[in-house]
Amino acid sequence: MDTKAEYRKQVNEMGKKEFTFLKMQEYGFWPSNLPTPYERQQNETEEDFENRKKLLDEFQKLSEKISDEYKEKYEIEKKLSSLKNEYQNTWDYEKIRSVVAQEIMKESIARRAERKAEREKQKQLKTEAWTKRKAENILFIGKGYSNLLCKKETNVQKLKGNHMPVIETDKELANFLQIDYNTLRYLVYHRDVITFDNYYRFDIPKKSGGIRHIAAPKTQLKTSQRQILEQILQNAEISDMAHGFIKSRSVLTSAKSHKTGPDLLINIDLDNFFPTITFERVRGLYQSFGYSGYISSLLAMICTYCERMPLEIKGETKYIKTSDRILPQGSPASPMITNIICRKMDSRINGLCQKLGLTYTRYADDMSFSYIGNTDNFSIGSFLNTINKIIESEGFHIKKEKTHILRKNNRQYITGIVINNEEIGVPKKWIKILKASIHNAQKLKDSGGSVSCETKNEISGKIAWLKSVNEKRYQKIISQGTKLLKELF
Repeated sequence: MDTKAEYRKQVNEMGKKEFTFLKMQEYGFWPSNLPTPYERQQNETEEDFENRKKLLDEFQKLSEKISDEYKEKYEIEKKLSSLKNEYQNTWDYEKIRSVVAQEIMKESIARRAERKAEREKQKQLKTEAWTKRKAENILFIGKGYSNLLCKKETNVQKLKGNHMPVIETDKELANFLQIDYNTLRYLVYHRDVITFDNYYRFDIPKKSGGIRHIAAPKTQLKTSQRQILEQILQNAEISDMAHGFIKSRSVLTSAKSHKTGPDLLINIDLDNFFPTITFERVRGLYQSFGYSGYISSLLAMICTYCERMPLEIKGETKYIKTSDRILPQGSPASPMITNIICRKMDSRINGLCQKLGLTYTRYADDMSFSYIGNTDNFSIGSFLNTINKIIESEGFHIKKEKTHILRKNNRQYITGIVINNEEIGVPKKWIKILKASIHNAQKLKDSGGSVSCETKNEISGKIAWLKSVNEKRYQKIISQGTKLLKELF
């Protein structure tokens, strides 16, 4: 067997101390006849030997503990010595303070650089995220108009109840309008100064004097407005009193709703009717249908515009905003929007009229009230005051100079239709002008002259209008005009 392995075996069996004394005896370092300190000595009793053995064990334990303590002390002294060598020349407090300050400054600069780098990284990530959001979503449509873009909740059940298309995102709106997404972004963004105007702007004279401002949308915008009209607005409920710009209703249905020859007829005009309807009111209208604030804002931007004035800047024509966004008089969607917004006003006014025995109709901004009975018992002033309060509370205003109170001895008319007689008709002056046109055209034809297309179209249009108003009453002039037109064409 290997000697080292044999030694290890003996140490494990006898113990390190006993094995040491055994080898000392073998090599002559300890007399063989002399007991080891761990054996019973001569003349030593068994009891003394056990006591001495216990003391030797305790002594050994203490020795080992002291050895461990000295070993730890050595490590401490070694560390202290190392520290002393490192700092033995640095007891200059100013030098120490300077070194410490430099170290602190280095650490501070490093921390600031690290924080700056982190901020730049976060800023870059934020910019990239914002750029991505802007590319994928419409987040801003102009100052003062974007406050509800965060409202994305859609009342789907209400929209379905109104038989209107469910549109929850801008992508869905673009698809609904049959335009690409970038075109939608362009149409719904408000700019105070523009170089290209989406509207043709022109003025037409009013019959009563003054100028009416017309803003007709250009093709792309007009197509989107018409889609909104046909798929959304025409599905909304309107009052029975409204007759303007509604299928199967007209100035004729408005006039025929009143009995002919009333004892009292009151006509009222609303002042600045279309401009009174602002972007906020149109947006609120779409919200009332069930659309979210987000989609309602985009729809309202398409259906409204702002007045602008041309201004030449550095040789280029710019169009400068002169009003907030309002309803344009010229958009295919605007008349129906006014009818829906006036729904509550019509209902309140009609409720009052039913109590007082009046008939009420409205054609756009023209309001008519007829009364049959003893006018001595009817307070016109009180009635008009109450009507004015209702109209003002609904956000509109009466044009006082256009308020007409017509009795039986006056020419009573509703939207150009005369209702004095038992049969409705048109003003006599209008008939005289038509008769003169027919006579002059006939005379020109008989003399071999050429009647202009403008004159022929004028006569044709007026004949068609007379047929629709009261063909039986105006049969004679209708026949004359029709005969002439056959000869001219």
